[in-house]
Amino acid sequence: SSAGVVTNRGTLAVDANPAPFATNGSDEVFITSGDTGYVLTLSTNVLTTEVADVTMGGHVDGFFVALDATTGTLKISESGDGTTWDATQIQQRSAAADPWIAMLVVRREIYLFGNKTGEVWFNAGNSPFPFAQRSGSFFEIGIAARWSLASFGDSLAWLGRSKGGGPAVYALSGYTPVKISNLGVDWAIQQYEDAGVIDDAIGWSYTRLGHVFYVLEFPQQGRTWVYDLTTSQWHERGKWESSANDFLTYRPRFQASAFGHNLVCDRSAPRMYRFRETVYTDVDGEVLRRVRRVPHLSNENRRLFVDSVELECERGVGLSAGQGSDPLVGMRMSFDGGYTWSNERTRSLGALGNYSQRVRWDRCGAGRNPMLELVCTDPVAVNLF
Repeated sequence: SSAGVVTNRGTLAVDANPAPFATNGSDEVFITSGDTGYVLTLSTNVLTTEVADVTMGGHVDGFFVALDATTGTLKISESGDGTTWDATQIQQRSAAADPWIAMLVVRREIYLFGNKTGEVWFNAGNSPFPFAQRSGSFFEIGIAARWSLASFGDSLAWLGRSKGGGPAVYALSGYTPVKISNLGVDWAIQQYEDAGVIDDAIGWSYTRLGHVFYVLEFPQQGRTWVYDLTTSQWHERGKWESSANDFLTYRPRFQASAFGHNLVCDRSAPRMYRFRETVYTDVDGEVLRRVRRVPHLSNENRRLFVDSVELECERGVGLSAGQGSDPLVGMRMSFDGGYTWSNERTRSLGALGNYSQRVRWDRCGAGRNPMLELVCTDPVAVNLF
């Protein structure tokens, strides 16, 4: 509820997969969990088991639709009735040899993916099975991780794979896949695959402060990449683990916009949180570590002298008392492309109200390939320009 009170509406079977929800907009919520489809009737708050062997679900034009990712079979309920499923109302793929393994409903269309290709189905009003493939919607980019598929802006995004075999992140423009990952992200994903697997990657999205984010988590590698559609830029997120001196997998997983908030699940505990820009600590008050590394500088391999570095940022952000009353930002320099780093040197971001504070480091060193890293762990707003 809006007060954060949990009410138990029934028990679902569980497996290693997420549990998608869909609603017909009136009285029913369709949930797929543990290879089973359930319907929660809102007028009675009764949860019933309705269809077996389904992995993912959605809703189109009054029909609940579900995919059995094991057999590549699309199933549908009766129109307007999620408690009735005709066993003959099924469909399997004929447009390509790779069976469907993932599905998502966006804009009243069903997007269906194999590991090499994909296509779009819509309500064509056919009989007895009303849905059919939309002409011109077939594309030759498959999906490398079925749960990476997520609604994104007015379209969708996923971790895909081309015919050439390399993994990359794609979004649809119309019915055309467009690669949104850059070469650096592609390189990182390829390293993950070479070292293990990437088919367990999980994707989700949300909108906040005018930015549309696609979050792609790699559980086995403990890494999370985020694409900002508004700026067309990538960044990494994670929970800082001081004992390991490294970032671990980002705690939030999946999002719902409800009660005026962006609500997210905790991937490692039965909790929910809300995003807020005015809380500057991580879960349970733990340190929120922000790191930015800037591109390296070079001039035909000549030695460069860095006399000073000055940071343009929001100043005077200190708290009234306690940690953060004199917030610090640390700076390290590297002159070998990030292989080794200098000791960290700190400067104040300015006590509360000290908006004229200069953030500057002198005598920063010399080398042929300088780059710098900025770090702040104080619980204050950090806005770097």
